[in-house]
Amino acid sequence: MHGSGFTGAGQRNAALTRGLEQPETYFEGSPPPPDGIFGWRLAQEAARLGLHPQALVMDVLQRLARKMYLDGLVAGPETFNPDVPAGYTYLGQLIAHDLTFSDLGTLSRTATAGPLWASPALDLDCLYRGGPFRSPMLYQQRTGGPDALRLKLRVGYTGGRTWDKDAPEVPGDPVTAKAPQPCDLAMIACLDAVSNATDLRPLPPDAPDVPRQCPVEPLIGDIRNDNNLILSQITVLFHRFHNRIVDAILASPHRPSDYEVFEIARALVIATYRSVVRNDYLGHLLDPGVWRDYAPRESLQDLGGFGRRLAADADTPLPAEFIMAAFRFGHAMVRPSYTLNRALALTETSLKGLMTFRRGMLVGDGGVPGSPIPNDWILEWDLFFPEKAGADENQSHLIGPWVTSRFYTMSAMAHDDMRRMVGADPIYETYGGLPFRDLARAYLSSLPSAQHLADRLGIPKLTREELLGDGHGGLAGMNARTQPNPLAGAPDGVIEALAEDTPLFYYILREAEVRHQGRRLGPLGSAIVAQVVLAASLADSTTVEAGVIRRWSRVLFKGGAVPDSMRDIIGFVESPPPPAAPSRPITQASV
Repeated sequence: MHGSGFTGAGQRNAALTRGLEQPETYFEGSPPPPDGIFGWRLAQEAARLGLHPQALVMDVLQRLARKMYLDGLVAGPETFNPDVPAGYTYLGQLIAHDLTFSDLGTLSRTATAGPLWASPALDLDCLYRGGPFRSPMLYQQRTGGPDALRLKLRVGYTGGRTWDKDAPEVPGDPVTAKAPQPCDLAMIACLDAVSNATDLRPLPPDAPDVPRQCPVEPLIGDIRNDNNLILSQITVLFHRFHNRIVDAILASPHRPSDYEVFEIARALVIATYRSVVRNDYLGHLLDPGVWRDYAPRESLQDLGGFGRRLAADADTPLPAEFIMAAFRFGHAMVRPSYTLNRALALTETSLKGLMTFRRGMLVGDGGVPGSPIPNDWILEWDLFFPEKAGADENQSHLIGPWVTSRFYTMSAMAHDDMRRMVGADPIYETYGGLPFRDLARAYLSSLPSAQHLADRLGIPKLTREELLGDGHGGLAGMNARTQPNPLAGAPDGVIEALAEDTPLFYYILREAEVRHQGRRLGPLGSAIVAQVVLAASLADSTTVEAGVIRRWSRVLFKGGAVPDSMRDIIGFVESPPPPAAPSRPITQASV
């Protein structure tokens, strides 16, 4: 399945796709010219060789995906990033889900593409969905009965301790506690005795004598946020952060109405989240020069480009270059394994285990997604968002043109849009996994080449030599020199063509490796990410007046302003409630 052989462009069906598609919006606002769309140089090579251009490009992208996988096999402490703890990898995944929630990750926006309350802004609608009125199942019932306005997001209990049950408990440490802890997502399941659900799954004959079950699913706004254990735990953290703010407002002598309590709490969470994204997340990952240029800009108009378009139309789709290339750099940051907490310090959990964690507690072997996580799977936040880097935290993988092996063995055809674009050719099920999917979707959607976009933005390009490499890495070399380069088996001229006309996704990863040794994004990747993410952080997200947010921030948070780091959020959630502030009455929200 993953050998060095490929079908070869000459043996492919000439009618691979329905033709290249065009996304709804580009980063520059208008489509690139024909020689600015990636694949034009390979099309020239295909004409010289008498091959179908799409067949050659897709064959080359599969080879490039395999190269990224082989380069990712070189792993160890020297491939970790001392500047970026691993938690930021998965905070980036939450940000991506938040930004793409309105269209569930596709580029098409139609009247039926998503709920009316979704938006391409940083507003955590992937958590809040339609709020307690339109999405009541996501919110906890109150003691006032089912008609009382729900204010808190649901949080679930873990399954208790499963390891060494005789070990002592550490006070205040949920990992070592024996009893279930409120540190998981709320889950829902149906039993056949009380349900008429159509998706009940029978257990195998040798399973224990228990009722049949529906799939156990989390009660959250976006099911993608339970994709892996680390992202799931970050989602729980934000649920608890919202609930902690609700409790603090309810305890205040200046308590507003219930409806205003929820709106003020949501506004404070969103304001905090945006501050964390701007200062903590982007501050860790952007090129310093680009960050200094963009950080002071505080209006959509000042951001230019996408910012101005978003100011004119709040439903402006995200640029294709951002969705399908630039913001996928996090795929390179994923490690093959992680230490979840110090109680399990001698055992690292594999990426496969993190991605299938809900199936780790199955009833028998019936494939029924499992129940709450055990206590020993609760994350210890110091290992993912440490107060001071350089201790024993999990570090992210360096950013570069590579992926962990788990991503290469995934299906490249997991999304319907890939099936639509490539038809039923089975070769695309077999080779390439996630990196091929990233590369192929961008090509089939007519994304510009990296060189064209860099020229348009006035950003110095990587040279031919920097793209090709010096025999170690790059298009022409391999990180593991004992591994053959899959691109070497392509027709002559292909590697040179890629160095002249480079896929944006690959280029951004290689740029990070060349410019910053993989510790940060390079200038082009940073410019795209900065403009889009900062614009999304400035878009309107609440009807609560800014003055109300500032006044409640002074009451609730140390320093009198919303937190601006993940460590601050963690500290707030885990600290005892602050005393009521003896301040003047708080003006109620205008909602």
